[in-house]
Amino acid sequence: MRKLAALLAFSTVLAFGATAQAAEMIEAPAVYDWTGFYFGGNIGYGFDGHDRVGIQPTEPGVPGASGLGEIKLQGVFGGGQIGYDWQMGSFVFGAIADAEFSGLFDDFTDKSHPEISPKIHGSDDIDWWGTVRGRAGWAFDRFLVYGTGGLAWGDIDYDLRVTPGGNEDEIGKHDFRVGWTAGGGVAWAFTDAWSVGAEYLYVNFGKYSVSDGKPAPWETQATPDFHSIKGFVNFKF
Repeated sequence: MRKLAALLAFSTVLAFGATAQAAEMIEAPAVYDWTGFYFGGNIGYGFDGHDRVGIQPTEPGVPGASGLGEIKLQGVFGGGQIGYDWQMGSFVFGAIADAEFSGLFDDFTDKSHPEISPKIHGSDDIDWWGTVRGRAGWAFDRFLVYGTGGLAWGDIDYDLRVTPGGNEDEIGKHDFRVGWTAGGGVAWAFTDAWSVGAEYLYVNFGKYSVSDGKPAPWETQATPDFHSIKGFVNFKF
């Protein structure tokens, strides 16, 4: 009986030892690492810009007007991005640059200021825009939440047409503008190389004077801006 008890005790010790050794041999699941270069594509929608248009006289005795209309840039855009992320623990930070082919546009027509013109027509069209920015966030294994901000650039065609006495006077400027952007996003790495996500950005190109480039009785102050949301897919290598 004593031999049997001793044998059972010895067997139990061996069983526990084997179980512990097997547990040590089983590796814990690997945590995803966001570090690396990536590139990808995106598609999105811009909306709800607030550019309140007025005209200011540049000559004495010429009437001006505020509140002619509001340009609310909106439209579809799409393009690509490239960037690099570093991960330290759960903290992820990096840099990203993107470029977007854009259909952002809006216009208005005002007929309530006959002392200036029977019709005033304004429009704003952004053909290309993009950003160069940093981003920083927190990783929950394969799920990343981040904030982002930096420089924004845009190819902007701003136009205001006034027709005093039936003669059209164009106040316009087509140029490259630099502004700022801020926002945030989420991403999910569904494989070790591929990730998808969504991002919100507010884009503002500042305030600047627009004229026709020659002596004219009026000028206007442009303040193009918009909000945007987009979905993206990235490949990390």
